[in-house]
Amino acid sequence: MSEIRTQGFKGSRATIYRWTAALKKQQQSSKREKRQPWRPPSRRGCAWLLGQDLQSCDIKAECFLKHVHDHAPQLSIAGDLARRFAAMLRGDDASLLEGWIAEAGNSELASMAAGISRDIEAVRGAINHRWTTSPVEGQINRVKTLKRQMYGRAGYALLRSRVLMAT
Repeated sequence: MSEIRTQGFKGSRATIYRWTAALKKQQQSSKREKRQPWRPPSRRGCAWLLGQDLQSCDIKAECFLKHVHDHAPQLSIAGDLARRFAAMLRGDDASLLEGWIAEAGNSELASMAAGISRDIEAVRGAINHRWTTSPVEGQINRVKTLKRQMYGRAGYALLRSRVLMAT
């Protein structure tokens, strides 16, 4: 009889095990890449997104906002009120303030509306007048920084001289 030739793989079982393990690992990593978990935005990011228009957002943010608007209409109303208030602050029309306070009083922004109504004259002044206290706040911040640097090291006389020398 003639000799029977066997054809096929002539390697060891360990080679097969290594090959199948690598194949399984590659398949698992490709599955993870395909269904990467979506991370919802932080509270601050959510608040920022609610203040944006749907047309100015990217696709993921737009899908998220549509989902929020569908499942939480009160947040949609709050976002609209926040956008309108920001536009009111950027503009010069304080006559819309009372209407905004009335609408916001029945929404998630009710506490903000109550705070604005307590100090409505100051808010009207902020809308109508274009001056700011930023330079004063900057000086106060500078003096406080100097004071913190010198805490426990010297008295008022040295602090006074340092403040005057820095100006």
